[in-house]
Amino acid sequence: MKNEIVKQRAASIQAAANPVRYRRVCVLAGLICLCMLSSALPAQPQDRTLGASFSELQRVGADQAQVVYYRDKQADGRSIASIYLDKQFVTALRPGGHASFCVAAGSHLLGAYMDDAPRYEGKNEELYQAGFSGGKTYYMKVREQGGNEPLPVGKEQARLELEGSRQQVHLLSRADSVERCRHYGFHDRPAKGSQTLVLQADESFSETGSLSVSGRHALATLVEDLRGKGAQVVKVSVEGHSDPLGSVAYNQNLAQRWANATRFGLIAQGVPQAIVSAESMGSRMLLERGCYGDKQQQRSCNAPNRRVVVQVETTMVESP
Repeated sequence: MKNEIVKQRAASIQAAANPVRYRRVCVLAGLICLCMLSSALPAQPQDRTLGASFSELQRVGADQAQVVYYRDKQADGRSIASIYLDKQFVTALRPGGHASFCVAAGSHLLGAYMDDAPRYEGKNEELYQAGFSGGKTYYMKVREQGGNEPLPVGKEQARLELEGSRQQVHLLSRADSVERCRHYGFHDRPAKGSQTLVLQADESFSETGSLSVSGRHALATLVEDLRGKGAQVVKVSVEGHSDPLGSVAYNQNLAQRWANATRFGLIAQGVPQAIVSAESMGSRMLLERGCYGDKQQQRSCNAPNRRVVVQVETTMVESP
């Protein structure tokens, strides 16, 4: 026994004589103890009141409105917000949680009350009267600093704040006004549209049939307007029209030159040439008839007949 004590004292003296080695031994021993303690602690339970993270919502039909009610992630974690619709309980939101539900289009009572469990007296209080338009999604936020009425939030801001938010799933709605959402895929299909531009030949083309400065400017304005609307051009039909003065063959050829010049002008503005067609209608589709008088008078009367009609077909995807 004495020999063991002597050996331990000798080891301690030797370790103390080498302070660097002594510190390393202490650090290593501390890490070993910490790992053993961590493995012995019970695992932290997962929050099963929250489900999937927020994701983009589909649009609903014109007879329904969609509501997303959510709480700030930085709110007091001990507080619970009870959500009521038409004085009936929908769910209880925790910080970072959200609930989405659909209602019939029209007027509804909506609001949130903090920590009113277990008596849930908030449903008997005066709630916020909200009008919901069909086919729209409304983003509502709980007022953490007081106030039972919802805080309406714009779509872009709500999407940023809902990033990482999780759906509240631990309670079932008891509100009779909540309906099953009816999502219609055709709302996300491209919406078809069309736009027409008429170029008066006397102003938009030179004597040789090429585009004038005015004509090029009109085409540039058309293309710029379509791009500003976010429209995708799928087809462009260009029709050249002449007046009845002169021979049929001459009028047919002149109208074709105008149509071709317009087609090339659109291609120069970035419109794909494969979707642009050019056709001459000659003098078969007159706007003005019965022009009489001398040559100058007849030409002036027939001015509306000398034209190029540009018909643009577009698609545009509507966002919810």
